[in-house]
Amino acid sequence: MNTEKNFETASELADNIYFMFIDSLFDDIAEEYVVTDEDNVGGTKNTEKGSELYYQIENAIQITLDKQKGEQ
Repeated sequence: MNTEKNFETASELADNIYFMFIDSLFDDIAEEYVVTDEDNVGGTKNTEKGSELYYQIENAIQITLDKQKGEQ
């Protein structure tokens, strides 16, 4: 698996994990991570804290996938 494919996989998994986490929170806590996007009717956007968490999840997955590649 190449690095680009690992990135795509990491992004998809991070998105799934991130929103499973957000969906499990009470609304007042979830708002620390995701807020209504005024520019996108019905949409949301990450807060700075939410973006940081998402990229930490994505990075952890990417590192794990890359390590697996090195072990093969």
